[in-house]
Amino acid sequence: MTDDDILRFTQGQRRKLEAHLLQNGWPQDAEGQTQLMNLWNDMDRQALGNKRIGVEQKQSEADRMIATVIADVAKRFGSQVPFANGEGGLVIDHNPPDGAEKLPRISTVPGEMDIGIESQNFNDFVKKFEDE
Repeated sequence: MTDDDILRFTQGQRRKLEAHLLQNGWPQDAEGQTQLMNLWNDMDRQALGNKRIGVEQKQSEADRMIATVIADVAKRFGSQVPFANGEGGLVIDHNPPDGAEKLPRISTVPGEMDIGIESQNFNDFVKKFEDE
């Protein structure tokens, strides 16, 4: 039996026990209620664990794609700055590396790409967000 088979088996047994405990409606005794609540707690814990594994697998795939893109950029440019040309300007490669189309599109907000220090007081800061 694999781990997945064992989890399916135990989840099935829990469902049978749940049906048995609820056969005559909600248990009236404290022991039956405690058993049912513990049963549901275990079922929830297993379901949440499965969801967590799914999220971790998706994150792992995203990390792998990003690492592939970074490795491709490093392979193309070595230790040089990838967007700088010989005259000190910036060059954007319009042929992205393989797999880049799978990465989510980004959009910037005004001021996000600004370089430097912005000085403002608290009232100006609050007013900026109230105007939006």
